[in-house]
Amino acid sequence: MNGGFNIWAITPEERGKHDKQFDSLTPTLGYVSGDQARKFFLQSGLPSSVLAEIWALADMGRDGKMDRLEFSIAMKLIKLQLQGQPLPSSLPSIMKQTPVPVMPSAAHFGEGCSLTLPNGVCADVTYLSQCVIMFLHLFMFYHSSNSSSTTSLASNSPKTGASDWAVPQSSRLKYRQQFNSLDKLMSGYLSGPQVRNALTASNLTQTQLATIWTLADIDRDGQLRAEEFILAMHLVDMAKTGHPLPLSLPADLVPPSFRLTSLGIRSAVSSIFHALSHFLSLFLSVSFEDKLKENFQKGSMELEKRRVALQEEQRREEERRQQREREEQERREREARELALRRQREEERRMEMQREMERQKEEERLKELERQEVLFHYSIEHLLKDEAVKGNKIINRRSLTLIFALALQVDESTVREPGWLYGHYEGKSGWFPESYAEKNNKDQADPTAAHSHTTVPPADYSSGNKAVALCDWTANTESHLGFSKDDIITVLEQQENWWYGELRENRGWFPKTHVSMMTTNNTHTDPESGDLTFRAEDVVLVTEKEGEWWRGSIGDKSGLFPSNYVKPKDSDVCLNRCSVHKKPEIAQVIAACITTTPEQLSLTTGQLILILHKNSCGWWLGELQARGKKRQKGWFNSSNIKLLEPNSGKTTPAPQPLCQVIAMYDYKAASEDEMSFLKGQLINVFNKDDSDWWKGELNGVTGLFPTNYIKMTTESDPSQQWCADLLSLDSMSSEERKRQGYIHELIHTEHTYLQDLELVLEVFYKPMTESGRLTEAEMGVIFVNWRELIMCNTKLLKALRVRKKTAGERMPVQMIGDILSSELAHMQAYIRFCSCQLNAAALLQQKTDASPDFKLFLKKIATNYRCKGMPLSSFLLKPMQRITRYPLLIRNILENTPAGHADQANLQEALDRAEELCSQVNEGVREKENSDRLEWIQNHVQCEGVIEHLVFNSLTNCLGPRKLLHSGRVWKTKSSRELWAFLFSDFLLLTYTAKQFSSSTDKLFSPKSNTMYKMYKTPVFLNEVLVKMPSDPSSDDPIFHISHIDRVYTLKADSISERTTWVQRIKAASEHFIETEKLKREKAYQARSQKTSGIGRLLVTVQEAVELKPCKPNGKSNPYCELSMGAQCYTSRPQNDTVNPKWNFNCQFFIKDLYQDVLCITIFERDQFSPDDFLGRTEVPVATIKKDQEGKGPLTRRLLLHEVPTGEVRVRLDLQLYEQGPLL
Repeated sequence: MNGGFNIWAITPEERGKHDKQFDSLTPTLGYVSGDQARKFFLQSGLPSSVLAEIWALADMGRDGKMDRLEFSIAMKLIKLQLQGQPLPSSLPSIMKQTPVPVMPSAAHFGEGCSLTLPNGVCADVTYLSQCVIMFLHLFMFYHSSNSSSTTSLASNSPKTGASDWAVPQSSRLKYRQQFNSLDKLMSGYLSGPQVRNALTASNLTQTQLATIWTLADIDRDGQLRAEEFILAMHLVDMAKTGHPLPLSLPADLVPPSFRLTSLGIRSAVSSIFHALSHFLSLFLSVSFEDKLKENFQKGSMELEKRRVALQEEQRREEERRQQREREEQERREREARELALRRQREEERRMEMQREMERQKEEERLKELERQEVLFHYSIEHLLKDEAVKGNKIINRRSLTLIFALALQVDESTVREPGWLYGHYEGKSGWFPESYAEKNNKDQADPTAAHSHTTVPPADYSSGNKAVALCDWTANTESHLGFSKDDIITVLEQQENWWYGELRENRGWFPKTHVSMMTTNNTHTDPESGDLTFRAEDVVLVTEKEGEWWRGSIGDKSGLFPSNYVKPKDSDVCLNRCSVHKKPEIAQVIAACITTTPEQLSLTTGQLILILHKNSCGWWLGELQARGKKRQKGWFNSSNIKLLEPNSGKTTPAPQPLCQVIAMYDYKAASEDEMSFLKGQLINVFNKDDSDWWKGELNGVTGLFPTNYIKMTTESDPSQQWCADLLSLDSMSSEERKRQGYIHELIHTEHTYLQDLELVLEVFYKPMTESGRLTEAEMGVIFVNWRELIMCNTKLLKALRVRKKTAGERMPVQMIGDILSSELAHMQAYIRFCSCQLNAAALLQQKTDASPDFKLFLKKIATNYRCKGMPLSSFLLKPMQRITRYPLLIRNILENTPAGHADQANLQEALDRAEELCSQVNEGVREKENSDRLEWIQNHVQCEGVIEHLVFNSLTNCLGPRKLLHSGRVWKTKSSRELWAFLFSDFLLLTYTAKQFSSSTDKLFSPKSNTMYKMYKTPVFLNEVLVKMPSDPSSDDPIFHISHIDRVYTLKADSISERTTWVQRIKAASEHFIETEKLKREKAYQARSQKTSGIGRLLVTVQEAVELKPCKPNGKSNPYCELSMGAQCYTSRPQNDTVNPKWNFNCQFFIKDLYQDVLCITIFERDQFSPDDFLGRTEVPVATIKKDQEGKGPLTRRLLLHEVPTGEVRVRLDLQLYEQGPLL
């Protein structure tokens, strides 16, 4: 070998090998990208840092990509590094040149051989070297292909025989056998990977092994033939025995087959020089002018190439500039639209505020008029009372309430005060101002003016309708008909306000307002099951009133009956009849009961009742015994009381108030039975029998008070439930009072709604399940996921209660938007329920129409007093009504939240989420077919593994409600196995039939289908998938390929058109998924990177959490934490399969308001198929952190997670205020 050989030079053989590897990477426009080269270089096993240094040396253009020369340089540096050669500090210049073969010395060609060029002209050495290499390669190829002749040629020389090889014969045989065992394909050579294990077994260093490979690979082809392998193993033995490895291979170690005789060399060299002489004669025949011209052409071509490249760069720059201009123009247009929209919203808000102010002014004006009217009545009342005392007469202090266009009967003969009249109307009588009424003309009000006393309706009207008298009425003229209360009158003729009738053989006209029509048939015999049948004069015990149909009993019979078939019976008659000759019985209440009808008694445990009447159906009549109070009579269930001995001596405690009212004005009692009060005081109401005067209690004083001086507490603003004394609200603005009122309304209505949800389970679901009238599947269709709705709203209500408790039970709530925004994101259960509501209502109606027994059963369980007369169908509508009410409640709070308030951004986000949830629910209801198919898949696909608890008809992680885009049958191309594919908006599910179709009509989504499907492979997420058509799209075979990470599915569709449908829909869904995720990440990044000025910052480190709620069947979770403070939000990475995660997650928040900002920490369970599950939440006000950190430095606290049964989180808090610096 030539001693002057440069190790950095790239040989032509190496360059050819590198070019093949370069072409295998499918370069684009003569370059391979950084990713392509990186993956290829990593196969060498070198560290990434070393490969980075090699890239820096080889990438001469610094353009992030490589051409052929740069790739070859990198491969050469990798090879030298593997051989133990250190990398140069800068790239050697010889590596940038075209590969030049090493010219053999004269000794190799024999004596007397020299190269001379005619005419003394020097040829291009590089080009000549390439020619020499070409001829040498031809010669070596000829030599290797004619091994027999070479062997015979080598055997002619006494120094080139096999016996002259320095490798011992025993080693040759041993390593020859090893070579044959490794050459399993019998190719005659071993590649590098095949030899690597044999060499590394020697435990030599990498440098030694690289040197041995270089010496043994004599022909430099990257492979070892048999003799080369034997030589390599012999050199390994030498190194292991301590002998140094030679720098170049000695002649005695050269295998015999690689040696040539002098005669062979001379003949080969002679032939080579003959060919070279002929080539040089042609090469030197080119003139100097031709060479100059050729160089000029090359220069021109290079300039043209550079000019084209410059034009291309200018074109790209122009495109980028135009793109930036378009984006800037779109941004300006978008900002202009947003500005116009904001102005429009501001104008609408201003107009709304103006209308609200006008409405308030109108309400205040009406209240003032009402108050003046009350004062006027009050003054007149006192005047009348004084006059009555003077005249020793008693006048009813309560006046007669008038209605516009009402007809009254006035007795002008009654002694009266000037300006006042005494009249009758529908059984009521009283005084009213004369100026409030107008006397009617006789011919308009009295039909007798149009008829003489001798002209009356014919006598054949005796078969007219019946009417019952509501009150006493005295005839004023001979043509009038007088009657008493409860008289039955036969109506013969009807005019506008007067009727003509007959009573006890007397006929005449009477006002229709004093009677009520009744049905002539007093016997009720409705054949419908569940109704109560009775005859005239029967006494019915009424147990419940609901609209026009009441529920009652006669003896042992009970049922429903029309209310217009009966009239009230005076209870005193019954009481006297029942109490005569009987000793009174006293009972004590043992079970509380609340009723909604005035005929029944509301009972409290411990009360005493006087038994007045007993009924065999279990309903008794009694009188509550309350000392110093008005005793109330009514019906009650005998199962709620127990009878006492005659001498028990117990008394009844004071009755519970019906409700509380709040005084709007000051009032001073005018008589002994009235009570005085001041504006803003709360009054307990005990009796509402009179619509104008109620009986109540205030500070131990009981009395009557006018109802127009008070207002119900539920109508007050901002409601005394959060503030006991309205006088303390004077320092609060009107806007804040309304805001607190709406917040309380939200919490109160949420509590009431949750009670209704739980009532459905207790009153309807449990009895229906126990009765067995419906199958489990039918119960699932009607109630769907009712328990999930209860879980969602329980979490929301608990969070609101925690916030209310933190602020103080009677104190205003400052922040509520963050809770609403967080909890509304986890109410996807409403999407499934509302989308299935039509099916539930249809099934319930079908069962009710088909089974009278089932209809009666539902009526019976709906009579529970807690249902308030509403059937099951009404309760099933409440979730839809509640979900549509959230935007209205939140908007009311937001509109009364001042600009710049710490809760404004959170409320806006909560409003957006509430409206988005409503739109998703509406979309689910509209797409009923999609919902039905998802429910069908839920019942027919057996989910296992990661999707065991997947709910198909639910919300996806980031794409809204899940949709079924396509489904059908496909086959695997290799095994021809039949699969059933379901393409959803977020993933592709491949299944196979667990049992074959029972018949040809049993197909997908058929209600009668009994086929079950099992999961074939893990679901393929569409944001990780790539679908391709076959290489020959024109083929008649309808196959297509789906690539997912490291797996490729080759499927076959039913037809070419079906294949096109699959490919197009998978591509569209995948692109939509990727784009949505991208927008979501960008939005989160913008929210995190937004710089916010403030008064300080809070550094938070979430260290760990312990004993979290497990969500997986294996008792583990994939938890991550979300930290938020207003619009600032950070999210940690999830920890897999643990309930004690250790995050050590750091973040910082900018403090805007020291006393309003609250740090919220929420733990979630990562779920790929649906919104993340809730694992707990805790809150820390910044003011509390400042107080605890004062003079102590950073805090480490363990915070208990709320709204979950278990779990706590450990955090490190460091509050730093800009004015004071770090709090140490």
